[in-house]
Amino acid sequence: MLIVGERINTFKKRVMRAYQEKDVEFIRQEALRQAEAGAQVIDVNAGSDIDVEPDNMKWAVRSIQEAVDLPLCIDSPNPATILAGFEVCKDKQAAWANSITLEKERVDNILPLVKEHQCPVIALCRDESGVAQSAQERVEVGKKIVDAIDRYGIALEKLYLDPMIEPLSVRSDGGMMSVHTLLGLKRQLPEIKTIISLSGISFGLPERKLLHRSFMPMLMYAGLDAVFLDPLDTLLMQSVIASQALLDQDEFCMNYITASREGKLSS
Repeated sequence: MLIVGERINTFKKRVMRAYQEKDVEFIRQEALRQAEAGAQVIDVNAGSDIDVEPDNMKWAVRSIQEAVDLPLCIDSPNPATILAGFEVCKDKQAAWANSITLEKERVDNILPLVKEHQCPVIALCRDESGVAQSAQERVEVGKKIVDAIDRYGIALEKLYLDPMIEPLSVRSDGGMMSVHTLLGLKRQLPEIKTIISLSGISFGLPERKLLHRSFMPMLMYAGLDAVFLDPLDTLLMQSVIASQALLDQDEFCMNYITASREGKLSS
Protein backbone atom coordinates (compact mmCIF):
# COMPACT_ATOMS: atom_id res chain seq x y z
CA MET A 1 0.00 0.00 0.00
CA LEU A 2 1.49 3.29 -1.11
CA ILE A 3 0.85 6.12 1.36
CA VAL A 4 0.40 9.69 0.14
CA GLY A 5 0.56 12.19 2.99
CA GLU A 6 -2.39 14.56 2.70
CA ARG A 7 -1.69 17.14 5.42
CA ILE A 8 -0.36 20.01 3.27
CA ASN A 9 -3.79 21.05 2.11
CA THR A 10 -5.38 24.49 2.36
CA PHE A 11 -8.61 22.96 3.65
CA LYS A 12 -6.70 23.08 6.93
CA LYS A 13 -6.82 26.61 8.35
CA ARG A 14 -3.30 26.39 9.76
CA VAL A 15 -1.92 25.36 6.37
CA MET A 16 -3.76 28.20 4.65
CA ARG A 17 -2.25 30.65 7.12
CA ALA A 18 1.20 29.24 6.41
CA TYR A 19 0.73 29.99 2.72
CA GLN A 20 -0.53 33.50 3.44
CA GLU A 21 2.35 34.27 5.81
CA LYS A 22 4.92 32.29 3.78
CA ASP A 23 5.77 30.28 6.88
CA VAL A 24 8.48 28.10 5.38
CA GLU A 25 9.32 26.31 8.62
CA PHE A 26 5.73 25.16 9.20
CA ILE A 27 5.46 23.71 5.69
CA ARG A 28 8.81 21.99 6.00
CA GLN A 29 7.88 20.44 9.34
CA GLU A 30 4.54 19.20 7.99
CA ALA A 31 6.38 17.43 5.19
CA LEU A 32 9.09 16.04 7.47
CA ARG A 33 6.64 14.71 10.08
CA GLN A 34 4.67 12.88 7.40
CA ALA A 35 7.82 11.37 5.92
CA GLU A 36 8.94 10.16 9.34
CA ALA A 37 5.47 8.65 9.95
CA GLY A 38 5.61 6.53 6.79
CA ALA A 39 4.41 8.67 3.87
CA GLN A 40 6.06 7.70 0.59
CA VAL A 41 4.69 10.65 -1.41
CA ILE A 42 3.79 14.14 -0.14
CA ASP A 43 0.67 15.77 -1.57
CA VAL A 44 0.90 19.54 -2.09
CA ASN A 45 -2.29 21.56 -2.34
CA ALA A 46 -1.97 25.35 -2.63
CA GLY A 47 -5.58 26.54 -2.54
CA SER A 48 -8.15 27.44 -5.16
CA ASP A 49 -7.50 31.15 -5.79
CA ILE A 50 -6.36 31.00 -9.41
CA ASP A 51 -4.67 34.41 -9.11
CA VAL A 52 -2.14 33.24 -6.53
CA GLU A 53 -2.34 29.43 -6.60
CA PRO A 54 0.45 28.84 -9.17
CA ASP A 55 2.90 31.07 -7.27
CA ASN A 56 1.87 29.50 -3.95
CA MET A 57 2.49 26.06 -5.43
CA LYS A 58 5.99 27.02 -6.56
CA TRP A 59 6.76 28.41 -3.09
CA ALA A 60 5.49 25.27 -1.34
CA VAL A 61 7.33 22.85 -3.65
CA ARG A 62 10.60 24.72 -3.17
CA SER A 63 10.10 24.76 0.61
CA ILE A 64 9.20 21.07 0.91
CA GLN A 65 12.11 19.94 -1.24
CA GLU A 66 14.47 21.55 1.28
CA ALA A 67 13.08 19.27 4.01
CA VAL A 68 12.39 15.88 2.43
CA ASP A 69 13.61 13.83 -0.49
CA LEU A 70 10.29 12.25 -1.45
CA PRO A 71 8.16 12.46 -4.60
CA LEU A 72 5.68 15.34 -4.51
CA CYS A 73 2.09 15.07 -5.69
CA ILE A 74 1.17 18.39 -7.34
CA ASP A 75 -2.50 18.71 -6.47
CA SER A 76 -4.87 21.12 -8.19
CA PRO A 77 -7.93 21.22 -10.47
CA ASN A 78 -6.15 24.07 -12.29
CA PRO A 79 -3.76 22.85 -15.03
CA ALA A 80 -1.73 26.06 -14.74
CA THR A 81 -0.98 25.29 -11.10
CA ILE A 82 0.13 21.74 -11.87
CA LEU A 83 2.42 23.06 -14.61
CA ALA A 84 3.83 25.65 -12.20
CA GLY A 85 4.54 23.00 -9.57
CA PHE A 86 6.33 20.77 -12.06
CA GLU A 87 8.41 23.71 -13.23
CA VAL A 88 10.26 23.82 -9.90
CA CYS A 89 10.26 20.10 -9.05
CA LYS A 90 13.79 18.72 -8.84
CA ASP A 91 12.71 15.25 -10.00
CA LYS A 92 9.94 15.69 -12.54
CA GLN A 93 9.83 12.01 -13.43
CA ALA A 94 9.05 11.09 -9.82
CA ALA A 95 6.51 13.88 -9.24
CA TRP A 96 2.80 13.11 -9.54
CA ALA A 97 0.24 15.09 -11.52
CA ASN A 98 -2.99 15.25 -9.51
CA SER A 99 -5.33 15.23 -11.29
CA ILE A 100 -7.11 14.84 -14.60
CA THR A 101 -10.67 13.94 -15.50
CA LEU A 102 -12.20 13.35 -18.92
CA GLU A 103 -12.82 17.10 -19.12
CA LYS A 104 -11.07 18.31 -22.28
CA GLU A 105 -9.18 21.20 -20.67
CA ARG A 106 -7.50 18.95 -18.10
CA VAL A 107 -6.67 16.21 -20.61
CA ASP A 108 -5.24 18.63 -23.19
CA ASN A 109 -3.15 20.59 -20.68
CA ILE A 110 -1.89 17.87 -18.33
CA LEU A 111 -1.31 14.75 -20.44
CA PRO A 112 1.39 16.37 -22.61
CA LEU A 113 3.28 17.12 -19.38
CA VAL A 114 2.81 13.54 -18.19
CA LYS A 115 3.99 12.20 -21.55
CA GLU A 116 7.08 14.43 -21.50
CA HIS A 117 8.20 13.29 -18.07
CA GLN A 118 6.52 9.84 -17.97
CA CYS A 119 5.48 10.67 -14.42
CA PRO A 120 2.58 9.20 -12.42
CA VAL A 121 -0.83 10.76 -13.02
CA ILE A 122 -4.04 10.50 -11.00
CA ALA A 123 -7.32 10.45 -12.92
CA LEU A 124 -10.71 10.90 -11.31
CA CYS A 125 -13.51 8.70 -12.65
CA ARG A 126 -15.41 11.77 -13.77
CA ASP A 127 -16.34 13.17 -17.15
CA GLU A 128 -17.76 16.48 -18.34
CA SER A 129 -21.23 15.56 -17.07
CA GLY A 130 -19.98 15.11 -13.50
CA VAL A 131 -19.67 12.10 -11.19
CA ALA A 132 -21.53 9.01 -12.40
CA GLN A 133 -24.18 7.63 -10.06
CA SER A 134 -23.40 3.93 -10.36
CA ALA A 135 -20.25 1.88 -9.91
CA GLN A 136 -20.37 0.45 -13.44
CA GLU A 137 -20.77 3.91 -14.97
CA ARG A 138 -17.65 5.02 -13.10
CA VAL A 139 -15.80 1.98 -14.39
CA GLU A 140 -16.84 2.94 -17.92
CA VAL A 141 -15.41 6.42 -17.37
CA GLY A 142 -12.22 4.73 -16.14
CA LYS A 143 -12.02 2.76 -19.39
CA LYS A 144 -12.28 5.97 -21.42
CA ILE A 145 -9.49 7.52 -19.34
CA VAL A 146 -7.32 4.47 -20.03
CA ASP A 147 -7.99 4.94 -23.75
CA ALA A 148 -6.97 8.62 -23.53
CA ILE A 149 -3.76 7.74 -21.67
CA ASP A 150 -2.95 5.09 -24.24
CA ARG A 151 -3.54 7.49 -27.16
CA TYR A 152 -1.00 9.88 -25.68
CA GLY A 153 1.61 7.14 -25.56
CA ILE A 154 1.82 7.18 -21.78
CA ALA A 155 2.68 3.93 -20.02
CA LEU A 156 -0.44 2.60 -18.29
CA GLU A 157 1.66 1.68 -15.26
CA LYS A 158 1.87 5.44 -14.56
CA LEU A 159 -1.91 5.77 -14.19
CA TYR A 160 -3.80 5.72 -10.89
CA LEU A 161 -7.60 5.75 -11.15
CA ASP A 162 -9.59 7.37 -8.36
CA PRO A 163 -13.16 5.99 -8.06
CA MET A 164 -14.12 9.12 -6.05
CA ILE A 165 -15.52 8.92 -2.55
CA GLU A 166 -18.78 10.68 -1.76
CA PRO A 167 -19.22 11.56 1.93
CA LEU A 168 -21.60 9.46 3.99
CA SER A 169 -23.16 12.74 5.15
CA VAL A 170 -24.25 13.35 1.55
CA ARG A 171 -24.83 9.82 0.30
CA SER A 172 -25.44 6.99 2.74
CA ASP A 173 -24.12 4.37 0.29
CA GLY A 174 -21.02 6.45 -0.53
CA GLY A 175 -18.70 3.95 1.12
CA MET A 176 -20.07 0.91 -0.65
CA MET A 177 -20.17 2.81 -3.94
CA SER A 178 -16.41 3.28 -3.68
CA VAL A 179 -15.90 -0.37 -2.77
CA HIS A 180 -17.99 -1.62 -5.70
CA THR A 181 -16.23 0.77 -8.10
CA LEU A 182 -12.83 -0.47 -6.94
CA LEU A 183 -13.91 -4.08 -7.41
CA GLY A 184 -15.17 -3.28 -10.91
CA LEU A 185 -12.00 -1.44 -11.87
CA LYS A 186 -9.81 -4.30 -10.67
CA ARG A 187 -11.96 -6.89 -12.45
CA GLN A 188 -12.25 -5.06 -15.78
CA LEU A 189 -8.94 -3.14 -15.82
CA PRO A 190 -6.61 -5.42 -13.85
CA GLU A 191 -3.45 -3.70 -15.14
CA ILE A 192 -4.44 -0.31 -13.69
CA LYS A 193 -3.59 0.91 -10.19
CA THR A 194 -6.13 2.62 -7.95
CA ILE A 195 -5.99 5.43 -5.41
CA ILE A 196 -8.49 7.18 -3.16
CA SER A 197 -8.69 10.08 -0.70
CA LEU A 198 -9.74 8.38 2.52
CA SER A 199 -10.87 11.49 4.40
CA GLY A 200 -13.57 12.16 1.81
CA ILE A 201 -15.80 9.51 3.40
CA SER A 202 -16.20 11.35 6.70
CA PHE A 203 -16.80 14.96 5.68
CA GLY A 204 -19.36 16.63 7.94
CA LEU A 205 -19.48 13.80 10.47
CA PRO A 206 -18.17 13.47 14.06
CA GLU A 207 -15.30 11.17 15.09
CA ARG A 208 -13.93 11.20 11.57
CA LYS A 209 -10.83 9.16 12.40
CA LEU A 210 -12.98 6.22 13.52
CA LEU A 211 -14.61 6.08 10.09
CA HIS A 212 -11.21 6.24 8.38
CA ARG A 213 -9.82 3.36 10.44
CA SER A 214 -12.90 1.24 9.82
CA PHE A 215 -13.15 1.96 6.09
CA MET A 216 -9.50 1.43 5.20
CA PRO A 217 -9.49 -2.41 5.47
CA MET A 218 -12.60 -2.55 3.24
CA LEU A 219 -10.86 -0.52 0.54
CA MET A 220 -7.74 -2.66 0.77
CA TYR A 221 -9.80 -5.82 0.35
CA ALA A 222 -11.42 -4.28 -2.76
CA GLY A 223 -8.00 -3.82 -4.36
CA LEU A 224 -6.84 -0.32 -3.42
CA ASP A 225 -3.18 0.29 -4.35
CA ALA A 226 -2.53 3.75 -2.92
CA VAL A 227 -4.26 6.15 -0.56
CA PHE A 228 -4.28 9.77 0.54
CA LEU A 229 -4.38 9.82 4.34
CA ASP A 230 -2.96 11.45 7.44
CA PRO A 231 0.11 9.35 8.33
CA LEU A 232 0.24 11.01 11.75
CA ASP A 233 -2.90 9.05 12.70
CA THR A 234 -1.00 6.26 14.44
CA LEU A 235 -3.99 3.95 14.85
CA LEU A 236 -4.84 4.30 11.17
CA MET A 237 -1.30 3.42 10.14
CA GLN A 238 -1.43 0.41 12.47
CA SER A 239 -4.66 -0.67 10.80
CA VAL A 240 -2.96 -0.53 7.39
CA ILE A 241 -0.08 -2.71 8.58
CA ALA A 242 -2.39 -5.24 10.22
CA SER A 243 -4.73 -5.34 7.22
CA GLN A 244 -1.84 -6.06 4.86
CA ALA A 245 -0.98 -9.10 6.96
CA LEU A 246 -4.59 -10.30 7.07
CA LEU A 247 -5.12 -9.79 3.33
CA ASP A 248 -2.04 -11.81 2.35
CA GLN A 249 -0.20 -8.68 1.24
CA ASP A 250 2.65 -9.21 3.71
CA GLU A 251 4.54 -12.45 3.11
CA PHE A 252 5.02 -14.37 6.37
CA CYS A 253 3.88 -11.18 8.18
CA MET A 254 7.42 -9.82 7.95
CA ASN A 255 6.37 -6.15 7.76
CA TYR A 256 3.97 -6.69 10.65
CA ILE A 257 6.68 -8.31 12.78
CA THR A 258 9.19 -5.59 11.91
CA ALA A 259 6.70 -2.86 12.78
CA SER A 260 6.03 -4.57 16.11
CA ARG A 261 9.73 -4.78 16.93
CA GLU A 262 10.11 -1.08 16.08
CA GLY A 263 7.27 -0.18 18.45
CA LYS A 264 4.96 1.02 15.70
CA LEU A 265 2.08 -1.25 16.78
CA SER A 266 2.04 -0.40 20.47
CA SER A 267 -0.99 1.51 21.76
